[in-house]
Amino acid sequence: MDKQKQYLLITNSTALAGSTLTLGQNTRLFDEGISSEGKTIAEQLLNLDLKTAYDAAVKDAENHQMWSSYRVKTLAGKALKSYGFDFNTVHGESALQDLCHEANEARMHSRTLKEEGLYAASFAIHFRASQAKFWPEGNDIMARLLMNMLQIEFGLEPLSVKDAEEYKKVLEAAVSEGNAEIFTSRVSKILAPVEKCPQLVSSTGSTHSINPAHEAPIKNSARILDILTLHPRYTTEDLAEVLQISAKGVEKHLAKLKKSGALLRIGPDKGGHWLVKK
Repeated sequence: MDKQKQYLLITNSTALAGSTLTLGQNTRLFDEGISSEGKTIAEQLLNLDLKTAYDAAVKDAENHQMWSSYRVKTLAGKALKSYGFDFNTVHGESALQDLCHEANEARMHSRTLKEEGLYAASFAIHFRASQAKFWPEGNDIMARLLMNMLQIEFGLEPLSVKDAEEYKKVLEAAVSEGNAEIFTSRVSKILAPVEKCPQLVSSTGSTHSINPAHEAPIKNSARILDILTLHPRYTTEDLAEVLQISAKGVEKHLAKLKKSGALLRIGPDKGGHWLVKK
């Protein structure tokens, strides 16, 4: 799995749990062990722990490992380590076994299912993990991890959250009413392939819902830096599509960012790439 895609999955997932680390800060933390000034130890540990869990989940998915309550608990022990509770003690052992059985059924029939059916199976696992509340905290983090693990095994693009506020609202309603359809019927509005989801933490460290049409221009400059950290070869047209602004608007932001020294162009317009200096 592409490293930067994985890092964005982690960054967005921990952002929904209150982390303020950006993609760039997590990249430095994961690759170089460099912590960021003003960030708490707790939120940095949360990101490091989830990276360890994602590394294990990706390996399990690529090796087509059978799901079991023990395997899910082991992943939880990695992802939720900083929460400090016994991950082996779950609320509803039978419900966890049922979740694993459902995942294994989907895995066994994956070759006969179309892409839509495979994604639907992963959404169902997400809902059940959130609904069951196996642990005192971190259940939605685990739900997103398990959903992504199944998607990776199926050879699908792993999905991230593109609208934090709507995601939380829809998931809460689905869990409260015990109705998976409330969640699964809205996934196209709240989830998207990770490369189409700019991070949920802005460069200023604030968590926000991705809603390009209502972002102020200054925030678009910050988002351009976030996007180019993940996609250094994006063109002006690519950025305009993601931000939902005109190509001329993107060019103005790029010019300001280059002038301020936050952004550097390496190579020609065609075939070159961007270097984010933050």
